[in-house]
Amino acid sequence: MALLGLTTTYVATLGSDGNALVGAQNGGVSETGVYEIDTLKKNGNLGATVANVTGLSGTVQKVPGNNQIVDVVDSPASPSVALTYNQINVTVKQALLGRKLENGGYVDTDEVVEAALIVESRDEIENKPIYFAFPRGVFKETAQNIQSNTDTTVQRETESLTFTAMSSSKINNKPYKIYFATAEGFSKKKMFDEVFGSTQKFITEESPKSE
Repeated sequence: MALLGLTTTYVATLGSDGNALVGAQNGGVSETGVYEIDTLKKNGNLGATVANVTGLSGTVQKVPGNNQIVDVVDSPASPSVALTYNQINVTVKQALLGRKLENGGYVDTDEVVEAALIVESRDEIENKPIYFAFPRGVFKETAQNIQSNTDTTVQRETESLTFTAMSSSKINNKPYKIYFATAEGFSKKKMFDEVFGSTQKFITEESPKSE
């Protein structure tokens, strides 16, 4: 499919039941359970520039017999998303990474924080939303490339996160689902409820047909 741009991304941290945690006091990223990493400076965000999705299909393994290839075995998909952001709200980012605030600084914990992710783009023909949804996975940040400013240039670093998807019982134990706004039966609320769980309060009404 041909995609036009990267519209936005939505994230949530999950409880042991797979539902979005609501409220920072409960380990959530917002009071609605879902957080859009938008482009509003007042929210501490400057949007995403890249969401490189890989591993949507498994590797096909050939099965030989009698000097022929008689069958194939299709390995499970193992998707991950390499995300580049101009800037992410500090508190939200640390929550996604499982870091805790102690004495003015964030420190890694031994806890694995599971999260959910939706990446939104648009199709080339009808210019309608397409959503790559990952109901269960983990975020990691492996490096920061900090460089000195010069007398003529300000060195601006982006923020890079990797989301590794895992199988989710919400979607028949598969690691991802692709939603099309033009598909029969599509509802943005139903999608958010399915991906983030019924606890989410970010989308509470059906989206308009004209979206």
